[in-house]
Amino acid sequence: MLLLSQAVLADVRVEGWKEVEYKYIISNIKDYPEYLFLTSSAIWGWEYASVINSTGEFGGGYKLDEFIVNSIKRSNIEQQQERFFSQNGSDDLQTFNCTNYCQDNSDIVSSNLSLPKATSMKEEQGVEGIEVYLKIEDINDQSLNLSKVKMLYYYQNGTIAEVSPELP
Repeated sequence: MLLLSQAVLADVRVEGWKEVEYKYIISNIKDYPEYLFLTSSAIWGWEYASVINSTGEFGGGYKLDEFIVNSIKRSNIEQQQERFFSQNGSDDLQTFNCTNYCQDNSDIVSSNLSLPKATSMKEEQGVEGIEVYLKIEDINDQSLNLSKVKMLYYYQNGTIAEVSPELP
């Protein structure tokens, strides 16, 4: 019962604090056209998978969850395209249940980072949004190594500040 009550409290808004979502951008995604990049959920796994668009941008979702970035060679998808698309029931791959195809699929490689979907900040700080720039350092059949290269805070007054990418 104690665990349940803590989880419920974590999802309750606290006076003077607000949720600020992270927007992630893989800055060099265009250098890897032979790969399809997907996000999965730290909580729900592949049930709410998303394809990362060609600009490398992704974000949104349940605030207490985290993204896991994954990759698969496009040639591997093409070989099993029918099975892959059948997970969604349409050709729209933006958000879909990929559990049957993706879970335990040795062609899919997960990144070395878990990325929070949001953070709580004091309202008085005036932060409206946060962009985190990621870079693919290395990708192969066994690993996907990403690094955080910069983080921008967008404030209500229009100011933009670059902060250490190692913050939460």
